[in-house]
Amino acid sequence: MLNNQLTSYQQYLIGGGELGRLTREFDWSKTAIGIPDTWPQSLLTTVGTILNSRFPMFLWWGPELIQFYNDAYRPSLGNNGKHPTALGQRGEDCWPEIWAVIKPLIDHVTLTGESTWSEDQLIPIYRNNKLEDVYWTFSYSRVIGDNGEPGGILVICTETTAQIQSINDLQYAKKELEFAIESAELGTWDLNPKTNHFIGNDRLKLWFGVEKHNEIDLKDALNVIIENDRAKVAEAILKALEKGSDGSYSIVYTIKNPKDNIERIVAAKGKAVFDTDGNAIRFSGIMEDVTEDYQLQQRKDEFISVASHELKTPITSISASMQILQRLTKTEELPDKVSLFINKASNNLTKLVHLLDDLLNVTKIQQGQLALNKTSFNLTELIKDCCEHLHTGGTHEFMVTGSSFLLVDADYRRIDQVMVNLLSNAVKYSPQAKKVEILITHDQNNVTVAVRDFGIGINPEKLPHLFDRYYRVDALGHQFSGLGLGLYISSEIINRHGGQIGAESTLGDGSTFWFTLPME
Repeated sequence: MLNNQLTSYQQYLIGGGELGRLTREFDWSKTAIGIPDTWPQSLLTTVGTILNSRFPMFLWWGPELIQFYNDAYRPSLGNNGKHPTALGQRGEDCWPEIWAVIKPLIDHVTLTGESTWSEDQLIPIYRNNKLEDVYWTFSYSRVIGDNGEPGGILVICTETTAQIQSINDLQYAKKELEFAIESAELGTWDLNPKTNHFIGNDRLKLWFGVEKHNEIDLKDALNVIIENDRAKVAEAILKALEKGSDGSYSIVYTIKNPKDNIERIVAAKGKAVFDTDGNAIRFSGIMEDVTEDYQLQQRKDEFISVASHELKTPITSISASMQILQRLTKTEELPDKVSLFINKASNNLTKLVHLLDDLLNVTKIQQGQLALNKTSFNLTELIKDCCEHLHTGGTHEFMVTGSSFLLVDADYRRIDQVMVNLLSNAVKYSPQAKKVEILITHDQNNVTVAVRDFGIGINPEKLPHLFDRYYRVDALGHQFSGLGLGLYISSEIINRHGGQIGAESTLGDGSTFWFTLPME
């Protein structure tokens, strides 16, 4: 019924949202194409299609190229630009800033009938009160009029400025990353675990003795690893790619360039990516040449080793003399100040002996000489003995809970050393607290010991480094004595027992250090 009440041209201009309404309300008598009653069928059909399409469309019609467009095209004109003036306007009047670019395209399509296709082309337009760089993917197609001659040009287009900007941003970020990698002199690698396709950057190729224009064969990448290190590298890779793992990979090993026979000590770090089924689909990371750092550390270790051994003899002699002096204070009548100074000297000498012991232990660890003398003993009893013999000056109470009898096969003296370190740290780093909790638990395979304090806590950023050599935690402005070796030595002792060690902490709310040992 409604269609019967509409004139023939109005049926083609139904709907179309905002542009449909503006098209119906526009005074077309002032344009070269006249009022819609006089429009040819081909124009009405094309305009009706454009207005009701959800894809951006634009139409030039007639010799003066009068313009039509739809709601989908509307956003491309900006908020303060050519809309709504562009509707019914001559093309040349609407697009003076790009007419020299688009007019030849219009003429070409009109004369030849060949449609154009342009992808991600930069065509700046004036919108939002300024000339903007705008990228378009578009096609110009000829529309034939009722007389069989070219009547207009239909433009089907989409603006791709956002996509191009994203691509440019990614390329810029990539260049920045490449610059950072090059500046840091890092090798980068990427492995597809399913195909074993291995990719490395130019620096990695240089280290592996591969020409820049060649790819790196996975077999060659493994062969450059010195024979003594291949097994541990293979094990680390398999562990990172294992189903259920966190995908982390971090290892230090030596490679040898087959061309110049130069050996490099490298630190490799990477991460595996898994699919929804838990299978590794990508494995990538970086490699750093740490040869100089390693050699410097070696020289430091050698110096510490020599210095420690040289100091041991005079300190042992001083310690013996100090013990004699302490006995004299009990048997001889000496001035109070003399006794006081002897006790202070003895306490400081004890601290020095502990520091020297740490240095000697590090030397043994580095030289692979930290031997374990394993026996079977009750771990709970050892822990209770540690708590009883550790002097805290009455400031802290040790509270031991959990299993009362747990046999382990371990080095009694070394585990005692670990416990003393953890308990001493708990007291040291909780100066305002009154207690330290020790929880002993077990399952079928392992014993777990957790030492919890209620002190200053540790910054989460520092947790991964706690067991590194010479690493010291100074939190909340507190400065504590020590060389930063205790946790490193404890970690090595536990690892050599086949156990694990770790820490959990909240800054300002205490810390929990734990370790595991295999059950006997």
